[in-house]
Amino acid sequence: MLNNKMHKFTHLPLLPSMRIGIVCLVLGTGLAACQSAGYQKTPGGISYKIIEKHNGPKPQVGDYLKLQITTSVGDTVLMDTHKMGGPTRVQLQKPQGHFDIMEALALLSAGDSAIFLIPADSVIPDISRFPYIKKGDNLKIAVKLLAVQNFQQMQEDLQKEHAAQLEKDEKIIEDYLNKNHLTASKTPGGVYIVVHQEGKGPVPQAGDQVQINYTGRSLDGKPFDSNVDTSFQIVHHPLEPFIFTIGQGQVLKGMDEAIMQMKEGTKATIYIPSGLAYGPTGQPPVIEPNEILSFDIDLLKVKPASKAK
Repeated sequence: MLNNKMHKFTHLPLLPSMRIGIVCLVLGTGLAACQSAGYQKTPGGISYKIIEKHNGPKPQVGDYLKLQITTSVGDTVLMDTHKMGGPTRVQLQKPQGHFDIMEALALLSAGDSAIFLIPADSVIPDISRFPYIKKGDNLKIAVKLLAVQNFQQMQEDLQKEHAAQLEKDEKIIEDYLNKNHLTASKTPGGVYIVVHQEGKGPVPQAGDQVQINYTGRSLDGKPFDSNVDTSFQIVHHPLEPFIFTIGQGQVLKGMDEAIMQMKEGTKATIYIPSGLAYGPTGQPPVIEPNEILSFDIDLLKVKPASKAK
């Protein structure tokens, strides 16, 4: 759970032979409309139907598409960006081979809504592993193209979304701290630290090796991971100190930032805004999209980088 490399979640959960790993979005009555006639077919074999047509900008290869998407098979919704914290972004690329979703996305203009049908067995190897997918079933991909952006526009848009979410998270955390009469310091990135016992050892620097005990909780106090709670021992890891190199992206960004403000021997609870945790995708089913996390941290040992080698 702590290792951000082992549990890396992006805006684009992968489907094996779809290079961008696109997911589907149910568009209310749009899904019912896809059952009717009126489909056309791309040269690459994707059936498509434009549900709503606009005259917005048309994407070119290299542009970034801001999308609401849901993937469903029959009555089973596999993924829904509405429930994953908001729109996802995809860079438009040249299609490669049959059933490449890029070919279908290139048909859209900003503001358009569409339904795409792709044979499930063409993009999901060994569909027998999924009991709800039968031979001959289609993936139904309902898409709303919100905007066509270049790289700079995409970055600016992401920064605005991040800033808005951070402001919202900070308000929630500060209200929680005030309600529970807790005094906290705040890191430059927005992590709140409530110190229970101040240590006397060195403060870790990037590249140092640290050992910690921890328990991760949602803001309502429900634990989701721990190396000191026996209920997590079998599923996750043995009950022993967690060792990692600080400042190397081996843990959540918010945890890295908070621990680099703590002295060896410190016991504290940290409160991490969602943007420095698992962000708008979360880590289903354990971490909700845009969820604020807290961790009880016991910084046991700091080993300087020279000695850690």
